Amino acid sequence: MKQIHSDEIHGRHFDGAILRRFLPFIRPYWKKALGGLLLLPLISLVRIVPPLLIKIAIDESILPGDLHKLLPISAVLVALLIVEGGLVFGQSLYVQLVGQHIMADLRRDSFAKLMRLPRRWYDWQASGRLLTRLTTDVEHVGDLFGSGIVSAIGDIFTLVMIFIIMLTINVPLSLVAFAVVPFLVVVITLIRRPMRSVMRQLRARQASLNAFITERLNGIAEVQIFSQEQRTSDEFDILQNDYRQSSLRWVTLEAMFYASVHIFGSLAVAGILWKGGGEVMHGAATFGTLVAFIEYSRKFFMPLTDLASKFSVLQTSNSSLERIFDLLDQPEEDQGALPVAPGPGRVEFCDLNFSYVDGEPVLSGVDFTLEPGQCVALVGETGSGKSTLTQLLLGFYSTQSGCVRVNGDDVSQLDKVALRQQVGWVSQEPFLFSGSVRDNLDPLLTLSDEQVFDYLRHTGADGVVERLGGLDGQLVEHGKNLSSGERQLLCLTRTQIQDPQVIILDEATSHLDGDSEELVYEAMRAVAGGRTTLMIVHHLRLAAEADKIIVLHQGKVCEQGNHRQLLEQKGRYAQLWQIQQLDSQG
Repeated sequence: MKQIHSDEIHGRHFDGAILRRFLPFIRPYWKKALGGLLLLPLISLVRIVPPLLIKIAIDESILPGDLHKLLPISAVLVALLIVEGGLVFGQSLYVQLVGQHIMADLRRDSFAKLMRLPRRWYDWQASGRLLTRLTTDVEHVGDLFGSGIVSAIGDIFTLVMIFIIMLTINVPLSLVAFAVVPFLVVVITLIRRPMRSVMRQLRARQASLNAFITERLNGIAEVQIFSQEQRTSDEFDILQNDYRQSSLRWVTLEAMFYASVHIFGSLAVAGILWKGGGEVMHGAATFGTLVAFIEYSRKFFMPLTDLASKFSVLQTSNSSLERIFDLLDQPEEDQGALPVAPGPGRVEFCDLNFSYVDGEPVLSGVDFTLEPGQCVALVGETGSGKSTLTQLLLGFYSTQSGCVRVNGDDVSQLDKVALRQQVGWVSQEPFLFSGSVRDNLDPLLTLSDEQVFDYLRHTGADGVVERLGGLDGQLVEHGKNLSSGERQLLCLTRTQIQDPQVIILDEATSHLDGDSEELVYEAMRAVAGGRTTLMIVHHLRLAAEADKIIVLHQGKVCEQGNHRQLLEQKGRYAQLWQIQQLDSQG
């Protein structure tokens, strides 16, 4: 039984390996990144000057009563604030531009990776989780540069400069201010590990919640038809509560982080007041020095508070980076190297054995051949392996033993793009993309309008397109503004335009009513005419027209022959035919 994989990643930390792997995404934009970095020391330098100006104003102007010096000091202070604003604007613009470029590159690389992953990998994934990786996770990684690494470097510059200037002004007061820092480092270290664990859990639960919402919205008709609204709401509440609990744990740890920095910063100010106040009273320090030290202490612990917030960004980005790199590390589908040789369209299934899960065989010893131009119908109960055979023919899966051959070449060795251009497929659930009719039928614009309409007339779908307003007529998501039969007619036309050697019709009429079924039958005959055709059929009336019928039972071929031969054998096919005839008469 298949189980969807969890999205939570364990065991890795935000270490040099992850950071080194992230750096190549910055390299194409190194000039902008360097510009943002070079502005950081200038910003830090501008920010440490105002307390010095305040000290000079107090000691040399306010206390002595010489007000003439206040005006130039105030003017310099205003000028510094204006310069700081300009520098901060330029630096923020640079890093945000780089962050946006990185997010675009990550989304592009991740989406391109999804296009190259094998079908087997998708069997274990929920679409909502994949959506989370390309949206929320990518945005968090963009913050890693824009609001994380670069800002943290700027805070470190500020801390170092404040540290130096405080020691230059008064060493004893500096030692009092910095005495609390070791204790703060211990607290940060203790909180760091649980924050990382909680963030990983939070991201995984967010992905699970998104996956649930996506699945239920896609299946909203089934939810309402089977009156499952309350049950679905209850399941949503469970997932929502899990996500909320993780969020609350994260918020609690983050609050402890900020509170620790605030408490130790307040202790430093209290120590400066106690020590500095005594020095002022004894004449060992000026009042301006005390005020400047209090201001520098505030500016020292403000970057520490910012670093605490940057640490939250780093933890969030770390979890997202792990998940994105996990996606990018997935092995891609083997594309094959052997070109598809031109041929008549002979298909051989040679002693196939296949299973999706080890120990649960789906196909066992399946062996039969489709001769060029032959129409072969696959018949059997649900779960007998009919659709699996078509997936193997398309090269979506590899067999455990045996092989599938097209014109004598093993499918596993063939170039997959070329193979799927030569093997057309029409499924039982017709899928159309939102956009124009032409975008769905001829996305590469290789045909003229008249040529496309020739194909449409051949399948009987021209009336559908004319009703939509022509080839520029718009289809909504999944083609929901068309009936099932109309969607299937367009899918058959799309396959015919592809002009493949081999056609797969996977129960193409199973969801249609009687009138639509007849129209699609005619279109199927038109598309299949002259081509090697493999049909999976539920209604045996169509199987009776096939050149050969393969009957599958529990993953094995139990009968094969044409309609008349199988009826004479009085086996499983004859029983199924009799049952359908009785149902028809009833």
